[in-house]
Amino acid sequence: KTLGPETREGGNGAPLVRGRRMEVEGLAEGAVVDGQGSRDAPVRPVKRQKQKASNAMGDEEDDGCLSGCPESDVGVSVPIAVVPTAEWTGVIDQVKSAIVAIRVTGVRPFEDSPAGVWQGTGFVVSLEDPKRALILTNRHIISTGPIRAFATFDEHEELPVFPVYRDPIHDFGLLQFDATKLRFTPPRQIPLAPENLRVGSEVLVIGNDNAEKIQILPATIARVDRNSPSYCDSNYQDENTFYAGAGSNTSGGSSGSPVIDRTGSCIAVNAGGATEAASAYYFPLDRVVYVLDWLRANPDKPPLPPRGTLLTKFLFQPFDTLRKLGFTEEQEQRVLREHSAASPPSAGADGAAVADGATAGAGGGSGGGGGGTGAAVGGEAPQGKRPKGMLVVDSFLPGSRAEELLRPGDVLLEIDGQACLIFAALEGHLDASVGSEVPLRISRAGKEMEVSLWIEDLYSLVPHDFTECAGGVFHQVSYHTCKRYHLPVQDRGVFVVESGFGFGLELPYHAIVAAVQGQKVGRLEDFQAALSGVADGETFEVSWFNPTTNERRTKRSSVRMERSLWPLCTWRFSPERPNVWRREAATVLPLATPPTPATSSSALPKEAWAEENGGAGTSTGAAEKGVAEGAGDVASAAEEPLGYPPSRDQTIGRVQPMLCTVTTRVAHEYATDFIQSEDELNSTLIRRFGVGLVVDAARGLVITDRYSVPQPLAQVELTFAQIVTTDAQVLFIHPQHNLVVLRYDVSAVHPLPVQSVDFPVVPTDDDDGDAEGSRGRDELGIGEVLSYVSLHGDHRLSAKQTTVGSIYLKAWAFCEPPAYRERNLEICNLNDTLQGLGGLLVEPGASGRTCAWFAQFPAGKKHYLAGIPMPVLVVLLRPLGFLGGTSPPTSLHLARVPALDCEFEELSLAKARRYHGMSLEQAAGCSKDGRRSVLLLSRVTTGGAFDGRLAEGDVVLRVAGKAVTRPQEVERLMDKHSRSGEEVCWRVLRSKKEVEAQVLPSVRSTDGTSRLLVFLGIVMRGTPRAVAERGGPVRPHTRPGEGLYFWHIFPGSPADTFGLTAPGWLVQVDEDDTPSIDGLLEIIHSGRLKGREWLRCCTMDADGRQTVKALQSDAIFWPTVELARGAASDDGPKPRWSRTEHSDG
Repeated sequence: KTLGPETREGGNGAPLVRGRRMEVEGLAEGAVVDGQGSRDAPVRPVKRQKQKASNAMGDEEDDGCLSGCPESDVGVSVPIAVVPTAEWTGVIDQVKSAIVAIRVTGVRPFEDSPAGVWQGTGFVVSLEDPKRALILTNRHIISTGPIRAFATFDEHEELPVFPVYRDPIHDFGLLQFDATKLRFTPPRQIPLAPENLRVGSEVLVIGNDNAEKIQILPATIARVDRNSPSYCDSNYQDENTFYAGAGSNTSGGSSGSPVIDRTGSCIAVNAGGATEAASAYYFPLDRVVYVLDWLRANPDKPPLPPRGTLLTKFLFQPFDTLRKLGFTEEQEQRVLREHSAASPPSAGADGAAVADGATAGAGGGSGGGGGGTGAAVGGEAPQGKRPKGMLVVDSFLPGSRAEELLRPGDVLLEIDGQACLIFAALEGHLDASVGSEVPLRISRAGKEMEVSLWIEDLYSLVPHDFTECAGGVFHQVSYHTCKRYHLPVQDRGVFVVESGFGFGLELPYHAIVAAVQGQKVGRLEDFQAALSGVADGETFEVSWFNPTTNERRTKRSSVRMERSLWPLCTWRFSPERPNVWRREAATVLPLATPPTPATSSSALPKEAWAEENGGAGTSTGAAEKGVAEGAGDVASAAEEPLGYPPSRDQTIGRVQPMLCTVTTRVAHEYATDFIQSEDELNSTLIRRFGVGLVVDAARGLVITDRYSVPQPLAQVELTFAQIVTTDAQVLFIHPQHNLVVLRYDVSAVHPLPVQSVDFPVVPTDDDDGDAEGSRGRDELGIGEVLSYVSLHGDHRLSAKQTTVGSIYLKAWAFCEPPAYRERNLEICNLNDTLQGLGGLLVEPGASGRTCAWFAQFPAGKKHYLAGIPMPVLVVLLRPLGFLGGTSPPTSLHLARVPALDCEFEELSLAKARRYHGMSLEQAAGCSKDGRRSVLLLSRVTTGGAFDGRLAEGDVVLRVAGKAVTRPQEVERLMDKHSRSGEEVCWRVLRSKKEVEAQVLPSVRSTDGTSRLLVFLGIVMRGTPRAVAERGGPVRPHTRPGEGLYFWHIFPGSPADTFGLTAPGWLVQVDEDDTPSIDGLLEIIHSGRLKGREWLRCCTMDADGRQTVKALQSDAIFWPTVELARGAASDDGPKPRWSRTEHSDG
């Protein structure tokens, strides 16, 4: 869609976004969207980057502009006129203590407002009840969803403010605060004088411009008859009101600023501005005065003064335009005569536009809304002012009575028997007659007629309740969305504010849900009722359409319910003083049981397979052969209904029963163990694809890489033969190497002839007593011609001949923040472009050896495809109980593998002799199998078993008396001696001298986060091992598995509100240290934090630098939540993640 140069909402509210632009689905890429005051978090259906909250008001860290964007994108810079200080000093002193800078936190995304932090301006308009004093600001600042807000007064005093009223249609709202808590700032209010809004008036716009605490900008009112501006980035659009215009180059944060005249009164509210000009738009005060008067007269009622609508948008058009629409000269003269007769000219009439009367009739209010609304109902233009135009029908909503009776271009003559020339008169009639019919007299192409329309209650059309499901946020489609996309308001469906983890892959932002499981969804209650009947883990159908596209066809998507981490609940709005939301939890249903596939009489249970074929820990024994025989061979299986696709390529036919596609989904907020790519940061959720290699078909065990399955907290699915998809359980994540073991339900893929991969026979130290045992024909050779069979994202297989290019020990770069990286592993590359997600390198034909497994290796924000030679892979799998290993398969999730607390790199013998003092005899002892390289210690893990025993730069000669040249040889020897717990002797070259070092073997269990804690919106876990592997001094709280390390802060949380930045460590809350999750929970349960409004949170960054932030707890929207993974087993059910809320005391 083309963005015109019209306006920016809050216009003047440039987002606090560093170095990027906000992009909205359906808008042209690169279009600058100045929206919603001064925001830190942009509207993000396409881009889901988390933004740091701005600092306290007055800080100079942010400039409120889009860094790196051309100046013309944000607004044309013009010189600011110098205001005579002598004339305005008294006025500024009079009003400045009533003007406040407002920092708003949207605790949940709602309609157009994302969760996050933004800024704006407000001013005090009522002090009649000091404990319930009122601040006026823009609607787009306080939004229509749940917020937390603070106001900073002139003397730098900060008080919490609470929303009381949000107008359903116009851009204003009211906040409440306790003025008795002001200690230094004298309580003052600014009188309202809407009748002073005239062309030529000199004014000051005083507010939080450009995210500064206070700025003073001069302007001159240029026009007062402007139709409401059209905001280019928002569903919300004001209507049926005039706006004033002036040349004031206001910018981010000035939304809600008072427009002050020379008397010290407010005559309008700053609301928006042009994106390509120095034009500002001011909202008049007639409806503000009406609302304040009503609230004053009804102090004990909910703050909902009557507001009505005809579901029709009117525009003010001059008489020349009306003549083009068929309005006759006779009708024009009659309107002028009737107006002249009803309003005799007064002295000093200057022929100003009728819009000068848009605020006349609101009365000369002062002190928070004086005056009345009688003149507004009258409908005449101001006395002495000749009308310059009339109200014309611009649009109406489909399905409404207005659509039946009105036409665009109809001229409004009368409403309820009275002339109606201005918007104030129209709204006065509508607000006085909500829920009833009103007669209208219109002119259509010169022909006059009467129609009757029903006045709808605007509050019923603007949603406040919302539902949270599977990480998404949903509410009923609003009146403003219906206007923007021309949708009926009857049974208008449910709006997708944020699709989240469960809906993210299927429903885009701004989609509208029409039905769930065949049940029509017209209201939010229908949506909640339909979801309440869906069990956790169950798949259900959602019918939806995207109103942002021209194609409005209904689509159907299958969505999986996720309740374990994101409980289904609905938040109910209560229009109290102040407004509140209350959570209603949905009924908890049992976990959905997957359907049991039909089995044939020849099928054996997995226990019988294992028993009959000599145990499940074998590799190429009868276990997997039995599976193949029970279902037929590959050729015959292709003819079965669930067989593998037939292939003329014998290599593909042989390999495809060993492979499966891995699909993983991870939520952004719980991406704990890896770094997201740029595309993943911009997506709704993280989805990755990879290749699984079947290592034990009898027990349903598959290995994949740590890029495809980066952490335990993930939803993993396996797809076999392009026809069967089943869930998988993460059993083991290798702590050092790119290896993950998954388990699937064998019965779910029956009768597919799934086969285990054919591993080569690699001698062990127990077999030959020598790590230099021959690898025979299974050794991969450079230049060897083989077939590479790869699997693609669409589950297709491909094969091609290729040659082995290189086999080497790769050094992987470190990433920031620290995350898993491969080390100490030999990989192979091919002399060809690698395609697909990975696969197997094999000898071509119906039989032959398997040479290498190709997998994806994570490397920070990128990933690479490389091969692991099969002899190397065998060494990695043996400690897990495969291929003759020692650990029983039933304890795979508890298995422990050898860990090297160091990092090797290859060093050629030539360099070792020239620079490290290696003798010819030592070189000959290290030369094995034609290798001409040795291992050099390039890094020693801080605090590890090698720290202080070995040094960086050591050249390894022998380990446990055996010459070693490969990292896996070292791992194998250390694993052998770890069983006895004895120290192992290493002989190394250090500073050209041969020395011995006694090193104690170390072993580790599965890697990955198994427990999380969300505290004040900070997502924390124990310190990842990657921090220690990076090196450097060991500090308190930074040892692997200890401390509270955080990498993500929820937008809209207390931590986001007060500017906490990730990553880092939470080291102290008030006076209590926080050494671990249990330590922090003990503090919470003890009640020491109960009743405290502010918590002093001390954090530490990677350099050891400590800072303190005072955070305000929010137990309603941000309770302390613990996520923990249940116990895993090889044969048991899939472990579930549990969610527990913790309360103080």
